[in-house]
Amino acid sequence: MELASAHLHKGQVPWGGLLLTASLLASWSPATTAEVTIEAVPPQVAEDNNVLLLVHNLPLALGAFAWYKGNTTAIDKEIARFVPNSNMNFTGQAYSGREIIYSNGSLLFQMITMKDMGVYTLDMTDENYRRTQATVRFHVHQPVTQPFLQVTNTTVKELDSVTLTCLSNDIGANIQWLFNSQSLQLTERMTLSQNNSILRIDPIKREDAGEYQCEISNPVSVRRSNSIKLDIIWEVTSEISQSTNPQPPTTIWLLLTTLLTRWMTSHTLS
Repeated sequence: MELASAHLHKGQVPWGGLLLTASLLASWSPATTAEVTIEAVPPQVAEDNNVLLLVHNLPLALGAFAWYKGNTTAIDKEIARFVPNSNMNFTGQAYSGREIIYSNGSLLFQMITMKDMGVYTLDMTDENYRRTQATVRFHVHQPVTQPFLQVTNTTVKELDSVTLTCLSNDIGANIQWLFNSQSLQLTERMTLSQNNSILRIDPIKREDAGEYQCEISNPVSVRRSNSIKLDIIWEVTSEISQSTNPQPPTTIWLLLTTLLTRWMTSHTLS
């Protein structure tokens, strides 16, 4: 018995031609659309401020899209849903009353709290009910509080040592040191603790006299401490001799202040 496909009639296409056509159709696809990305604006937000989850390249032909708290699409984590065809939005179980969903896919958070920090998922459903997701993360910070600077001694003899300590309740905050309102340039005589909270100068010299502060910061705020003025005194020995009444060497201590430091730059001690 001959196979029905063995004979070709007028207008029929050979199987080989059909296979080739199918292969070409399978290998061809429309131009790839841009990938959906989400940007947190700003990515580091201060508590009680707002943050916008800004969507880029949202597809036009969507049946619906929804936002979820966390890296999930669980129904109890849904914040809000938008249906483009009807231009309607709906709130979910995770809606707090502080979120606004927009037709361009973006989500606005108002009056952010520390509990809001984390990952959020945008779930998109096209008109053929195919679903894709994109995620974004943002961080929430509390503004830092003012640090307090303390020192072992505000008047120090030259070549002695001094320790300054920056006290702060803000764990993990960045600590910098200031000298006369400028960033402190560390020398080989200065050492910092591992978290920069303690500055030790050993030995101390006249050029170290001046005002010290510490500054703490996080991604959303900066605060400076109280200012401490450090005075340096140094020993000067002078022989006072007279032909009729010789005097023994006399030791005096000079107090180096910020004013004297400026004076010494333009004068020479006699």
